[in-house]
Amino acid sequence: MSFPYGKAPLALLTVAIVTGAILAATRGRQSAYEPDLVFMIFAPNHVEAYEEVVAEFEREHGVDVDIQLVSSRALTSRLQAALMTGAPVPDLVEILNGTMGYYTRGPLQDVGFVDLTDRLHDEGLYDRIVESRFSLWSSRGRVFALPHDVHPVMLCYRRDLVEELGIDVSTLTTWDEFARVGREITTDLDGDGNPDRYMLDLNHGGGMLPTLLLQRGVGLFDADGNVAFDVPEAADVIMWHIRQTRGPGRITFEAGWGQGLTKTMIDGLCLFYFCPDWRTKQFEMDIAALDGKLALMPLPAWEAGARRTSTWGGTGLCITKACRNQELAWALAKKLYFDKDELGARFKASNIIPPFQDAWNLPEFQEQRPFFSNQPVGALFAALAPSTPPDYASPYLSLARTKLSEAFLNAVDRFEKHGEDGLREYTISELKRCADYVRRVSERNVFLREEMEARP
Repeated sequence: MSFPYGKAPLALLTVAIVTGAILAATRGRQSAYEPDLVFMIFAPNHVEAYEEVVAEFEREHGVDVDIQLVSSRALTSRLQAALMTGAPVPDLVEILNGTMGYYTRGPLQDVGFVDLTDRLHDEGLYDRIVESRFSLWSSRGRVFALPHDVHPVMLCYRRDLVEELGIDVSTLTTWDEFARVGREITTDLDGDGNPDRYMLDLNHGGGMLPTLLLQRGVGLFDADGNVAFDVPEAADVIMWHIRQTRGPGRITFEAGWGQGLTKTMIDGLCLFYFCPDWRTKQFEMDIAALDGKLALMPLPAWEAGARRTSTWGGTGLCITKACRNQELAWALAKKLYFDKDELGARFKASNIIPPFQDAWNLPEFQEQRPFFSNQPVGALFAALAPSTPPDYASPYLSLARTKLSEAFLNAVDRFEKHGEDGLREYTISELKRCADYVRRVSERNVFLREEMEARP
């Protein structure tokens, strides 16, 4: 029996039928594969750090863990939408500092992550972790993620140039003293009218303000979820920032990131740089020319004897309520974050201080690093880690950051037009105006307000 449309269509039809059968069989086999846990991560270096640990966990438990790498922006938006609509979500997921508020806007029972508070207390883990780090991952007193890091902030400086200038860093104990010395050494070396040496790399648009405010004890929100940045201390920090970045007393240069930062550091255009733990590894990897020429010191305090560090960034590990085996997920989370045998090697590879304090006495944390003038980088950061300030999560964090920036830029504009005359009073009024706006918006959230008021 011949095919009525000819040999060529018959051949194409045969190929289509065979291909379709193969695809159907392949899809059937693929759909049959279901890992025991799906773990979604946004940081490529975390994937590399976890691979061996996860492989060991798989062997120990006889399970299969599927690690998936996604971009942080896609993770935040898609995960939030999936949790709200009941779409498939990973069993475990690492999220970025500042995003927890996206997932905790409604009633606590509707949060899509497992509440870890009781587990942490019952297993004796809560008190072994730097307490301030829970602030990033909590809402209404309940913890929804394990903190991955502490990220204390120090100053990294060109030790060789600082010593040539006769600066004794041990005397730079307050920001006022730091600025005074900065005005002495910020100078035009070649007479072209532009300074060729500055004391500090500082973003002139206020990008470091949240970190500086946290050091001063001022967060955008407090532990009860109240807007908290319209206080006189915040105005004082803004005033200090303006004085160091503008006008005749300027001691700062905005080095930026990437190649611009590298050139600034190598040329010695700036002497001091804000440096959380993770940035030390970036310097080691990207600026080999400065090997042995850098060193670390605590931040100068806002007042004598006050806090000498702050915090910058963070990652948290969540278990979703949709996870089919929450006990297995919890076991993996503890393996990744609380296994001392792994944390030492991981610190050496990343310079990131874990919040699990039991790890800080490991040899890797005491090791002297030739790149940083033989300083024990781990021990220095670990000594500051317990005093890092809390940084409370909120569904309105992004709005608060925007309004803080608005108040700051308005204060800058006022300074450039009128100098310091009435500037502090104006800055305080702008902070209150912007904070009040955030309050009005946040108070519309009935669920959040009522649950916060009901807390003991």
